[in-house]
Amino acid sequence: MLSNLRLCECQVKITLRQIAVFESVARTGSVAGAAEEIGLSPSAASMSLKDFETHLGVRLFARSGRRLLLSDQGRPMLEMARRVLVQVADMEALSLPEEVRGRLRIGAVASVADHVLPRLCATFMRRHPGVRMELRVQPSQDVMEGVRNMAFDIGFVGSPVNSSYLDAQPWRRDALAVCAAPEHPLVGRGEMPLAALADEAWVLEKTQSSERIFFTVEVLKSLNSLNIVLEADSVEAIKRAVRDGAGLACLSRMAVEDEVARGELALLDIPELRFTRIVSLISRRDTPLPAAARAFHAFASQLAEA
Repeated sequence: MLSNLRLCECQVKITLRQIAVFESVARTGSVAGAAEEIGLSPSAASMSLKDFETHLGVRLFARSGRRLLLSDQGRPMLEMARRVLVQVADMEALSLPEEVRGRLRIGAVASVADHVLPRLCATFMRRHPGVRMELRVQPSQDVMEGVRNMAFDIGFVGSPVNSSYLDAQPWRRDALAVCAAPEHPLVGRGEMPLAALADEAWVLEKTQSSERIFFTVEVLKSLNSLNIVLEADSVEAIKRAVRDGAGLACLSRMAVEDEVARGELALLDIPELRFTRIVSLISRRDTPLPAAARAFHAFASQLAEA
């Protein structure tokens, strides 16, 4: 009986702030990171975490260098905390039952984030003006990790999804596009082997995107080396450099469709690089989505073309 009373007292003392700080520290690996994300001072976040551990009677984290890692006792607590936060977000959204409201966090690969999602997000927000959206551009593996640890509500990735934590729905098809300035000597020559590009200059993505990885693997099967004259993190910078004659590029077809349609870039037909990938819409398998994320997931699913 006494133990039950103590449990009840413990539950009363736990606050949503403590739960939110705990979840954010687990995701960011530091109290400072959690404080910045939630909008608290580092001392207030530290006190919330300390009080949370005191009320539960367990150490939730162990320090590893400069990071805080979940302890054995903390790991099962994290899943429960995340479910509580999702349910609270849904409760808040119910204040206006006829309207979808709340914050929606999306992670996506550059080709989707830059060239597909802006229009979709604008349409969705016109239908649901109570939703506030955050869109972050990251490589596929980072997006998957972000969805898994709940930094993102949903994600769009271009790499295969092999995680028991994630649900993946085929959403769009994308292809590699070898592009050049319209006046480049190779434009208009029709199909040509990859070996014909041995002496060409290349402008490529610096980040380890799925397009860059596949391109490098396939090219090195036929060529001993690549003449890379420029690497950039920005796809827009790469396209501009190619338009200005710096060299060839290999990008997502989604990323260059508008420029090709306007005649600003031309495509080369290279059989070895005829690669189609599936862009997947992903979410966590074991955690209910907040109302805004559920609505956007359903909206995006209606526009699937895979």
